[in-house]
Amino acid sequence: MKKLLPFSFVLVTLLGVIVANLYLLHKELGDFYNLVIEEETARVKSLVEGTLAGGGDPVEAIASYMQSSKLLKGATFSLEGREIIIPGSDVSDNYYKVTITAEPFKFTLYYDFHYVRELNKHIVYALLSLVVFTLIFIAVLFAILREYYKEKILLENERKEKDKLESINLVIHSILHEVKNRLNAFRLLLYKVEKDCKSLAIDSLKEEIVNLSRYVEETANLRKPLKLVKERVNLKTLVETTVSQFRDLLSSREIEINLSLNNCVVTGDREKLKSVVVDLLKNAVEAIGKNGKIEIVCEKRKNDCILEIRDSAVKPFDKGKIFSPFYSTKKNGFGLGLYNVKRIVEAHGGKVEVFQTKDRTVFRLIFPIS
Repeated sequence: MKKLLPFSFVLVTLLGVIVANLYLLHKELGDFYNLVIEEETARVKSLVEGTLAGGGDPVEAIASYMQSSKLLKGATFSLEGREIIIPGSDVSDNYYKVTITAEPFKFTLYYDFHYVRELNKHIVYALLSLVVFTLIFIAVLFAILREYYKEKILLENERKEKDKLESINLVIHSILHEVKNRLNAFRLLLYKVEKDCKSLAIDSLKEEIVNLSRYVEETANLRKPLKLVKERVNLKTLVETTVSQFRDLLSSREIEINLSLNNCVVTGDREKLKSVVVDLLKNAVEAIGKNGKIEIVCEKRKNDCILEIRDSAVKPFDKGKIFSPFYSTKKNGFGLGLYNVKRIVEAHGGKVEVFQTKDRTVFRLIFPIS
């Protein structure tokens, strides 16, 4: 807004100069006609006094003068307490009246001043129109400038976010490179252990290593579009399977979980959809801490599958930034979980919403039905 101050000052100054000039024109026009009337009155008075001095009839002299005057439209005179209208006079209250005295007569002269009034009226109208149109122009201009600077600020924020993301992505990439090396070594060790013994735990461990490797690859390519391995996925089954992995954690923290799930089939990447549910469940558990409640609802609405994860924790957050990368309300959070949730949901053609009520926080995922 500081950049707009000089421009605003110029506009206000220009408007002030125009208004002042119109006011001066109005005043000078009034002064000019007052001067004209004074001169006309002086001529009439001189005519009356000269006529009286020569023994003539001043009433007849004024009547004759009115016929050639463009300003003097009428006159009356007082004699012995009576006011008499001079023949040929046009007497009206709308005319400008001036009184002159020439003993024993007292004359009232009526001047047609409506031209000045009309002109002044037009000047006043012009002044008001100018002020109104100038104010409208300034308002529209400021609205345009506001939108311009608003868009400029958004673009600048996007640029800063992009620069921030690129710099952090560089750090993450180097870290993930080292993690990938350690995962490869872990695979070799697991292969040797597998040769010596067989168990379900080893199979689960292998699956988790595969999932972790995939997550590492995706995080390393944080800015690249997601590649989906699509298949038909029943969200009810997906949620039930995912929640079963959290049962021990939920029990240890005394968190109650309630499921209200209807069969709802979408086309999507099973593992990525599972990671969405995992991230939202983790967030809910961490937000609650202990002795809380989580509710998961899945239902069909028209052509969409609605999946809501509700938790009893109501903690403040910036609604405009909650899905931005590296924004976190947790002290040690990286701010990538909800960013990935949004990326994955939108990659499936859906959208994610978040809102709070008096006693809970709700994440709503909307997927198009297959």
